[in-house]
Amino acid sequence: MLSALIHANPRDLWQPTVFSVAILIQIIYLILVHGSVATRLFGERHLTSSKQTASFLAGCWLMYFSFGGPLDYLSDNYLFSAHMLQHMLEIVVMAPLILKGLPLRAYHFLWNSRKTRWLIRKWAHPLVAGGVFNVVLSLFHTPPLYGLALVSDPFHFFEHSVFFIIAAFMWAPLLIESPHLPRLKPGQRLLYLLYNYNLMMPLVVLLFIAKHPWYPFYVHAPRMIAWLSPLGDMQLGALIMAFFMAGAYGIFALKEYFAQDELVWYA
Repeated sequence: MLSALIHANPRDLWQPTVFSVAILIQIIYLILVHGSVATRLFGERHLTSSKQTASFLAGCWLMYFSFGGPLDYLSDNYLFSAHMLQHMLEIVVMAPLILKGLPLRAYHFLWNSRKTRWLIRKWAHPLVAGGVFNVVLSLFHTPPLYGLALVSDPFHFFEHSVFFIIAAFMWAPLLIESPHLPRLKPGQRLLYLLYNYNLMMPLVVLLFIAKHPWYPFYVHAPRMIAWLSPLGDMQLGALIMAFFMAGAYGIFALKEYFAQDELVWYA
């Protein structure tokens, strides 16, 4: 693995285009939510707290390191497990960080705007958000669509864009806290986590118990790790998915449980 990284083109390992996009997004964000432009447009000098701002910026840098760094090079050329790690970082870490970093004003606008409220309110329903997330994620991991993403850059970009959007809607019922928006009760949040956990398990199990690798691209890719076969690489990817998703749901559930009085946590 180290040898492949050493001999790779530096522009492939640290992609300047992705770096530029990450920087541009951060500049636009800072201009719109802090300072004189925010005051002129929205009547407030600071639309987000320092914690929210740090969360958004961290999400942007994670985007760069996931999609513009060595992990992207490994996932696009050698390892399914690296690709799955990339997906999980986007879904479990990057999307929540960016979601928490956006001003509540943005969510209020989307929720109340005549142009967006029908779609947003329907999709933001927990049963819909969780169902869409898990069904779409599973469909994109079927061999035809996954294989297309590996050979078509436009479709690959589309895939990751879709993953971010469905992940944002999936996390929204848990992360967006506003008195002006619907909020799940503690017990409902725990049930929502269990709902998502159960929906994700079929994909994890099918990847792990498969007798043959699903993706020809990775079967024919150069072996970076001698002892890791294409099937083993796919099974490792399934374990990575289970670790990230179950870990995130479990941590959130424990945090939710212990934050409540034992007599009312389920209310």
